[in-house]
Amino acid sequence: MDSIPVTPWAPFPQPDAGSSVTGSTSRPRSVRTAEVDDEIKSGRAWAHEIRDPWDACILTLDGGGIRGYSSLLILQALFHEIHTVEKELETLEPLGGPFASFNEDDLLPCHYFDFMHGTSTGGLIGTMLGRLRMTLSECLSLYRKVGNDLFGHRRSNIPLRTKYYHKPLEAAVQEIVAKRCDEHDECDGKDHWHPWDILANDLERPFNPHKPRICQSCCLTAKDDSNVSVAHLLRTYAHWYNDDTPRWITEYNQGADKIKIWEATRATSAAPFYFEMLEAEVSNELTQYLDGGIRENNPSGAAWSEHHSMYLGGEEPALLLSIGTGRPDHSQDGFATAWPGPFGRLTVVRKALQKRAIFLNLLIKYTEGEKQHEAMKGHARGENTWYKRLNVSAGLETMPLDSWITGPWTDPATGNTVDTPGGTSLTQMQDVTRLYLTRDFDPHYDDYAPPSTILRQTAEKLVRQRRAREKLGGERWAVFVGERPVPVS
Repeated sequence: MDSIPVTPWAPFPQPDAGSSVTGSTSRPRSVRTAEVDDEIKSGRAWAHEIRDPWDACILTLDGGGIRGYSSLLILQALFHEIHTVEKELETLEPLGGPFASFNEDDLLPCHYFDFMHGTSTGGLIGTMLGRLRMTLSECLSLYRKVGNDLFGHRRSNIPLRTKYYHKPLEAAVQEIVAKRCDEHDECDGKDHWHPWDILANDLERPFNPHKPRICQSCCLTAKDDSNVSVAHLLRTYAHWYNDDTPRWITEYNQGADKIKIWEATRATSAAPFYFEMLEAEVSNELTQYLDGGIRENNPSGAAWSEHHSMYLGGEEPALLLSIGTGRPDHSQDGFATAWPGPFGRLTVVRKALQKRAIFLNLLIKYTEGEKQHEAMKGHARGENTWYKRLNVSAGLETMPLDSWITGPWTDPATGNTVDTPGGTSLTQMQDVTRLYLTRDFDPHYDDYAPPSTILRQTAEKLVRQRRAREKLGGERWAVFVGERPVPVS
């Protein structure tokens, strides 16, 4: 079946005054101020600079189960800023065209990002925004529905058995695909391929990012093979390495797995003990996929490696924005503490506590994205240029991946507050994300600026990059925004 067609073309709640997040247990960095006069160190020079309009803008999304809702809220806040910057720059230098008059809720992230990489629920979000070209309002609504369908109905309480049914996720993605298909009267959403234009293009042909193209996405999974140290990438494009590929980057699997859209989302989110693994036939071979968080929960390193293996000129991307699902709780790191009293000296008790500590530590590392963040800051020499990360610094440390607690929640569409399944969890994520995005500079967490400044600079960079592309116009711009089909060469 052919691919689904390309679609042509509530502000995040404002915080209470004085809101802030404090209480880090990590060692504070040297004291510095949030505002820097130097244009380069402050990030202002980067936000205004356009080196090449078609330099890549990359979005990466960590895994984190239901906490991926916080990632979507951060993106919603970003696109509220984008809407503001679009209006400001249009007033200063009118371009006309569709972007001159638009509603904030109608903005498509796929018109601002060239690549979206995601792990687990981050892969689900990247697929919705990139491959299915959805708005953030649509994604937030679907995420709430899928959250209830998945985590509101437990399958089993037996240890080591999968806790939840995976069918609701498959059905939700298939429903969205079917709604976006205008080629078949009774489409069920099951037969649309994950790679773009799979029937028109040979998947053996390397993807060329310099030719007219649309937003591409990539889900990180774990595959049962000999390469156990890195993730397996499910791409919407076929990527092949060659002799010119830099030797200092990580080489992942090549090509593009010929699987369906619903299979890709199931594969990347098949977290052990939560959902069953996906089994799919790829190249006449039965393949098993698990959640990519087993390998790389923060996909920014994979995205950076992909960029440098496709863009062989050595230039960094215009932007690599990494979005997390909340900093983890480190209180369980290390060895188990002794059980108080005389029983703590018993060998069987000590061993049991050590096993429990190891298991808890595994769960912490499974959702840990900060180690990769530190590596990315090293590649970028800080966060004041092409690399940025937004990740709630406090308030989600102890929230389980499957938290779905009934309680009060305010519907953004109606403004009504009612008790609803998952309401307490959703409200907690909304509150702590809002506090994070509006808090003051905190040297425990921030390198050069508070989150609100990073949000504003990122929005300005994306808008200026998009406007520069629109000014150039031509086939490349028309294809990117969906006004023309991708040419087949």
